[in-house]
Amino acid sequence: MRSENKKPRSGSFTEAARRAQIIEAAIRTVNELGYARASLAEIARRAKTSKSVLSYHFDGKEELLEQVVAHVFEDAGQRVVDAVEAESTGAGKLAAYIRAEFAYMRANRDPMRAATEILVSHRDEQGVPLYLKSGDDDTALLESIIEQGCRAGEFAAVDARIAAITVTHAIDGALTRSQSHPATDLVAYEREVVRMMLRALGAEAPDG
Repeated sequence: MRSENKKPRSGSFTEAARRAQIIEAAIRTVNELGYARASLAEIARRAKTSKSVLSYHFDGKEELLEQVVAHVFEDAGQRVVDAVEAESTGAGKLAAYIRAEFAYMRANRDPMRAATEILVSHRDEQGVPLYLKSGDDDTALLESIIEQGCRAGEFAAVDARIAAITVTHAIDGALTRSQSHPATDLVAYEREVVRMMLRALGAEAPDG
């Protein structure tokens, strides 16, 4: 999602820390003011720096907010991969995937809230919102898990892509629900999603 016109960065620890600080400030700004009012000036004020410093690290508001999304979902994605790799069966991997997504959601409500608003509100030069630009990579891991379970006879024969998209939408629905109803019990929600998704595939949820 990064801009094609990136400035060269040294990649030093100090610069990485500064970029992380700016991204955190951008998250707070989007959550407090909304996407439309999250200007560079407001982000700079929350980061306790100047607009020129933001412009050094990011090529404008568009790239900065795209990097908020990339930061949040790359962080979540790595945790999901780690959880999945610790399991050996298809059912175990699918349950671990869903549980890791929910665990991240519970622990990172503010970053997830900001990233979701940016995904829906931010558009490219052709007017296409970010959430419509996601590719097959977004469901590739889920598809591979479901295909493994089908080959092993753990899951019923299904279209892996459709099943993966269904799981993804169930998780996204939990995020939307938790944002509109903050008191939502995401632990109970997670348990039900694991149970229903595995039952739909003809498997039982593993303990955990």
